[in-house]
Amino acid sequence: MNRKRILTISVTLIFIIFLVYIFRDISAEEFINAFKIFSFKYIIWITLLYYLSMYIRGIRWKALLMDNPKYSSWHLGSVFIVGSMLNSFLPARAGDIYRAYYLGDNKNEKKMKIFGSIILERTLDGVSVFFILLFGILFYCRNNPVILSLIYVFGSIFIGSMIAFYLIFKFNKIDFVCQKIESLLEKIKLSKLSNIIKSLNKHANSFMEGFEVLDSLKLSLKSVVTSAIIWGIECYVAYLIIASFNLSLPFSASLFVISLISFSAMLPSTSIFFGPYQAAYLIALGIYGVKKSEILAISLVHPIILIVLLTVVGIYYLYKFNFSLDNIKEEQND
Repeated sequence: MNRKRILTISVTLIFIIFLVYIFRDISAEEFINAFKIFSFKYIIWITLLYYLSMYIRGIRWKALLMDNPKYSSWHLGSVFIVGSMLNSFLPARAGDIYRAYYLGDNKNEKKMKIFGSIILERTLDGVSVFFILLFGILFYCRNNPVILSLIYVFGSIFIGSMIAFYLIFKFNKIDFVCQKIESLLEKIKLSKLSNIIKSLNKHANSFMEGFEVLDSLKLSLKSVVTSAIIWGIECYVAYLIIASFNLSLPFSASLFVISLISFSAMLPSTSIFFGPYQAAYLIALGIYGVKKSEILAISLVHPIILIVLLTVVGIYYLYKFNFSLDNIKEEQND
């Protein structure tokens, strides 16, 4: 049994488990009635704020790319929208790969360097979400063992990753390590593999160029501040969507929702994150005693609204950029 088949079976099993967990003890009538409560009274604000967050992501990405004048914040925001749209429908974060290849091709830049900046961007997102969850816990439910366990795990992952990236960038020993490996291969008469090591060395150095911003305090702070603004907007959008169901919940509810659904996206699932996404919502709003049928309705409406907003603009820019996933395959084959 090959790895692809094992992965497919594993994802399917996880999907079935989440499906059973999500829809047990709920009637179809309750579920349908929950959707009828939804109001479009905040949809304009939701739309404007969500698109604003996309533009601010462009500002942050430009900061991560050392505020190089050859990049435009508006263009980078547009590329991010296309990448996010593709991530919503395709597996394995294909949208992030698209972003690296398209921008590298469009700006004649090293693709591994762009990809390095995307990894750093994702890590910053993780750290921001960690602090959102921490803030929610400190002000609402300090004694919840499930949430506390989650914060310890994810905090360690993302803050640990940031520290690791900084240390690797600061004490870059990639050339030294690769030279040692090449010497070892020569000694054991496997020098034919040295070309592979040289190629890995080249790509690893290009990748680490994407972390150059860590050497600039000003741009690092700009990246952190814009990350805080982005996720603050994301939380407020979630708050408006929850309020659209006539639920008078405190703002802390949106903090738990955003942090848990962000972490749930790390789990294997369908392309649009169906399953873990809803389970995260059940945990987050279950704290506030919201009915299960209402939680499920909100958890389905939330991603649908965002995916529609991404797709409307994303398809336009995908056509405008004239750079498809087939271009990536062609470049990889060259």
